[in-house]
Amino acid sequence: MKKGKLLSVVLSASMLLSSIALPTFAVTFNDVDSDATVSWAKDSITKMTDAGYIKGYEDGTFRPYRAITKIESLILMSRMLGYENKQFPNVASSATTAYKSIASKYNTTYANEISYLLYCGVLKESDLLDYASAANANTQLLRYQAAILMSKLMGADSEAKAYTVSAATYADDSAIPATAKSYVEYVTANNIMNGMDKTSDGKAQFSPLTSLTRAQMATLLARMMDKLDLKYVSGSVDSTSSSSVTIGGTKLGLTKDTKVYINGGTASTSDISEGADASAVSIMKNALAVQTEEVQKSTIVYGIITRKTDNADGKKLTIADYEDENNSETYNLKDNCKITVDGARGTLADLSNKDFVKVTITGSKISEISTEDKTFSVKGVLVSTEYDDDNHVYMNIGDDNGDNVQQYVVSNKGASVTRDGEETEFGSLSKGDKVTVKLNYGKVVSVTAKGDTVGFTGLLKEIIISNNPSLTITVDGKDKTYKLRSDAKITVSGSSATIYDLRPNITVTGTLDSSEIKTVSASTVAVNEKGEMTGTVTGKNTTYKVITIKDEDGNTQSVYYNNNTKFLSSNGSNSNVKSLENGSKVTVTGADKNGVFEATIIIIR
Repeated sequence: MKKGKLLSVVLSASMLLSSIALPTFAVTFNDVDSDATVSWAKDSITKMTDAGYIKGYEDGTFRPYRAITKIESLILMSRMLGYENKQFPNVASSATTAYKSIASKYNTTYANEISYLLYCGVLKESDLLDYASAANANTQLLRYQAAILMSKLMGADSEAKAYTVSAATYADDSAIPATAKSYVEYVTANNIMNGMDKTSDGKAQFSPLTSLTRAQMATLLARMMDKLDLKYVSGSVDSTSSSSVTIGGTKLGLTKDTKVYINGGTASTSDISEGADASAVSIMKNALAVQTEEVQKSTIVYGIITRKTDNADGKKLTIADYEDENNSETYNLKDNCKITVDGARGTLADLSNKDFVKVTITGSKISEISTEDKTFSVKGVLVSTEYDDDNHVYMNIGDDNGDNVQQYVVSNKGASVTRDGEETEFGSLSKGDKVTVKLNYGKVVSVTAKGDTVGFTGLLKEIIISNNPSLTITVDGKDKTYKLRSDAKITVSGSSATIYDLRPNITVTGTLDSSEIKTVSASTVAVNEKGEMTGTVTGKNTTYKVITIKDEDGNTQSVYYNNNTKFLSSNGSNSNVKSLENGSKVTVTGADKNGVFEATIIIIR
């Protein structure tokens, strides 16, 4: 996982519509310093020009009363949100990839800046016609339009749109377009904009149709700079809920306007997964945009449709087991869910109850649905066979490399199994078998398997006795652990034997059936191997790691053990020296080393 980090914004030194670098000292303008009528905006102009958001003209003037255009306001907004900030490069590049084709339809010169605003959710595509189209981009920005844009810049489009007051604040409320009234009241309540003048009876007027000047825009942006608290957060998603997400230890709010991108595609806040690598642009402690990179595992489910709904709560589908309709599950559909009906693109309305479908679940939602023939076959490589307490059998089948594993459940009525041309049971199938599986309504009804038999020769390093015994063998200098088939044939010096007759550090040969041991044989025991000792424990000393054993002939033998000695119970489960008591019956396998008998395995009978 990536280590979380929180980066505070360093304001860009780029200037509006210019690439000339700023001097390191404060900028002054003749027409601002000498004009008392613009003194109210002087501090804001200085603040914004020093920060690099707005630049004066080559003749040393600022032209504070010049009207600002709509496209200029969008460029300023993108810079306020970190478009040119070097700490945000992956966001800017992701934005360009996602939206440049849309933005370039409206303004090719500033398509990247517009893409950034779309990516952050500050603008919607429907806004571009009013603010970035060829017909409107260079027209003057009116005050009511500035109120809308400032609300969007705060990531509060939905909140501002729904904002209400008991009585209109401004005397000229009737002059404010109906769609802008709530935005005007919102920016007023948040001290971003206020009235221009007053009526004769002292009530403030907003002057909604008045053009916004450069001095006024500098003042608005200065106020916004103090409020935005712009940050870039990256790291792993620690937790997520319907109202917040914590990334790299930093908690951010999620709003109706938060944009979410998963692996480059659009998603909803509910799709954010814990543990995913993520980054976010946030303002006022709320996330504007969250992008995550995660591997979303997909699961395929087969079943029949028993219910479908499409209402205000979203689109849902209930899938049931054909053999047991009480075994069902209801899933939400992703917004971009692909639906195929009889081989053609369809919609949820085209699906019917009792349709047999293949459903792909990505994350926790349905990403793809297709109607299928009730009988079909799949081919692949067997990865494993599983069983549960309800006597269900599951086959995990992957591609030729064992990847892209999909699980299939065996029919409740059972299934026929053929391996290498002979009828057999599921327990005889091996990992690595090439299988062709026939399914009816998504349930396995027959399996045809082919094993892959290869020989091996190596040094037996470890014997694991358990419910699923295995041997670790050094082959070509590499230790490999293989499962011992339940029907494996074991021979020692030409005689039939069991796993208890095998010894570590001996040369073995055999055959692998797919990836499991089918046969294993040993011609001799290891050099200096003293063999097996059976007897009764008469004492032990854990300090010196020695056990005293009396054999069947009454002879007493000292047996030493070490950290590598394995203690096993008679049923093959792991045990330890504490289980040994005087009178315990044991079988010890070991070897003489410098006149001392050292135990390799001690089986407590």
